[in-house]
Amino acid sequence: MPDRFLDLTDGVAVVVTDLHGDRDAFDRCLAHFGSLKWRGKADRLIVLGDLIHGYGSARQDDSLGMVLDLIKLRKEYGPDSVIMLLGNHEMPHIYGMLLAKGDIEFTPRFEHALGEFRHQVIAFFEELPFYIRTAAGVLLCHAGPSLDSIKHADVLRNFDHRTLLDTADLTLSQTDDLTPLYAHYRELYGVPYDEMAFRYLAIQGPHDPRYHHLLRAFMVGQQTPEVQILWDALFTQNEIGLTNDTYKTGCQAFLAAFAAEAPANQHAVVSGHIITPSGGHQLVNNYHLRVSSAAHARPRKAGCYLLLDCAQPVQDARDLVQHLRNVFD
Repeated sequence: MPDRFLDLTDGVAVVVTDLHGDRDAFDRCLAHFGSLKWRGKADRLIVLGDLIHGYGSARQDDSLGMVLDLIKLRKEYGPDSVIMLLGNHEMPHIYGMLLAKGDIEFTPRFEHALGEFRHQVIAFFEELPFYIRTAAGVLLCHAGPSLDSIKHADVLRNFDHRTLLDTADLTLSQTDDLTPLYAHYRELYGVPYDEMAFRYLAIQGPHDPRYHHLLRAFMVGQQTPEVQILWDALFTQNEIGLTNDTYKTGCQAFLAAFAAEAPANQHAVVSGHIITPSGGHQLVNNYHLRVSSAAHARPRKAGCYLLLDCAQPVQDARDLVQHLRNVFD
């Protein structure tokens, strides 16, 4: 059974997040990591998810190239030296779900770009951990403390995408005739199934072995509680809508719940996911530091990375601010 909690007890990490297909920012982060590693001042690179899905035009979005480069870098340096966590923009591609925000549909562009690299990239996404606990007492994750996830720490730790997908495939394979389900799908969305399957998953027609995957995604999303738990954990809005005291108490409870069997008590969370409205980081409270490396920084060139000593004890999130560095320097 996979363990989605990764524990690190030593080494200095360059921590970046939410690069969203930005090749310039990605190359700068790699350059910082390479320089620091060469000088013996860093041991690993950690990407806190959302490497993919640019906000601009297709020409400006190098999501696929960045994923392939990161996979190559992992092979070169080793999986302990180059680590990526699952973000909410990677998760939908595991299941064939649509991810959209307003008028922006994020997933179709990447699905059509995958081509011959589909199996390699999706397999990489399926293996990604969700959380990193460190001997420093710093917990790293994509979206930050999800108060709804506190009671589901064990589900998230032992999460198995493949079992959920295989179960759905088995159910569909045992259905004598899927035609009524395809027709129902059309009734729900007002568009022929074939058309939607091509648009959202680059499926080429009924003879494509992935033809049922759009239907499978609908089934998994509607009928699998574990997927909803993961969805909530990766899409959490953290402090939005809560009082400062309520969220602060929630952060404490989250850290305690996710620290079971960790190398040390976890005292602070570092995440990305949400825009930092003034600069490249936001000290949400004493327990939560939010980092923006490019796309979510305001302005973009205020984007930061964190230089984290995974062994040096940290008492709270304020201790980490002095270790932030500008990506664009």
